[in-house]
Amino acid sequence: MPNHEASQRPVDRPEWRVGTATAPLTPDPDDPHHLIGFGAREGPMDSVENDIRARAIALEDRAGRRLVVLSFELLFLLESQRELLERECAERWDLEPESLFVVPSHTHYGPDYDAHAEGLEPDYDRDEDLVASYREFVDKTLVDVVSAALEDVEGASLSYYRAKCGIAMNRRRPTEDGIGFDPHPDGPVDHDFPVLTAETADGATKAILFGYACHPTVGMAHCNEVNGDWPGYAMEELEERYPEATAAFVIGCAGDQKAYPQGSRDLVHQHARTAVTAVERALVTEPTPIRGPLKLAADEVRLDVVAPEEGAHNEIGSEVVDHRPYPIQAIGFGTDLAILSLSGEVVAEYSRQLKAEFDAPLWVAAYANNTGYLPTERVLAEGGYEAWQSFEDGRYAPSTEDRILSLSTALAERVGARRRDA
Repeated sequence: MPNHEASQRPVDRPEWRVGTATAPLTPDPDDPHHLIGFGAREGPMDSVENDIRARAIALEDRAGRRLVVLSFELLFLLESQRELLERECAERWDLEPESLFVVPSHTHYGPDYDAHAEGLEPDYDRDEDLVASYREFVDKTLVDVVSAALEDVEGASLSYYRAKCGIAMNRRRPTEDGIGFDPHPDGPVDHDFPVLTAETADGATKAILFGYACHPTVGMAHCNEVNGDWPGYAMEELEERYPEATAAFVIGCAGDQKAYPQGSRDLVHQHARTAVTAVERALVTEPTPIRGPLKLAADEVRLDVVAPEEGAHNEIGSEVVDHRPYPIQAIGFGTDLAILSLSGEVVAEYSRQLKAEFDAPLWVAAYANNTGYLPTERVLAEGGYEAWQSFEDGRYAPSTEDRILSLSTALAERVGARRRDA
């Protein structure tokens, strides 16, 4: 029986409209910016090894609903930045908050841009005016690149691909003295490598969105050169291979995942090439056409913060001393693909558990808002670096895992993801 509804659609009306834009975030090399991400550094930056950038991909379905993916090469997305972006995008383009999917690359080789000075070492020689000036530049650039992507939209089709990538390894090695900060080949890891592409009517690749759960910390910890680490070089190389495309990286649940081996610029480039190969490996597989409509949902759950037992950092404690709002965002492309955007440095077990719950492709991203490390109940019980919400005031309660998984599952279903048991 013919599909009369489909036959009445205008043949020249595309399923999607897609726009892209890129803008530099590289600081002036003559300014004495401090880089953030490693405690081993001394002094300000000494050079720019390669440019860091903000990239935006704007998507619009047939009904006119829009999504903007904003990927930028800095350490965190601060809560105040998210608020600014939501406010500006609502006022200028009538974009709802759920229409903004914002992810930092989490490079540890970008400038300090946090307006708050809490937690800094006493001997950290911070130029507050320089930090404020750079932060203003970053915020303006992020808004401008969203504007440029929205102005660039044209008809396109979307396709989803998936491969595997072996860069990452779990970094929580059990020892006699507890959990060490070292490679652990038997620890949980998420090697999924999702790729979403946009192609224009003439067959040109306009956008490549790729994701992976791995820290961008391959370079040397004492390095004072600005760069995007392996995701930055991977995006650059993809844009060289696909000259009409904007390539944007989406970091996954990398809280306990690092790239090994590490410690040199050659290894940074080596891992970048591995990521590029993973993209191209994905692109030779059978694509999943991505249709609409676009579905968006967001909510937040309150997480309990508990005080540690006095003098014992490996004890969870029981007294609730604070609460932390935890935002979660879900994006659905019909029933073809769902994306979950989690906040903070989420460990890999979260993405593994969530993807095991669903039949349809589920892409799990993280680092959407700066809310610290998000451990599972197991990680909390084991202790170690990722178990602490902060290193002095307390850590997340054992209820954290269940609360995050429950809301994430509900939001994924709301935007069209199908449970396996359904």
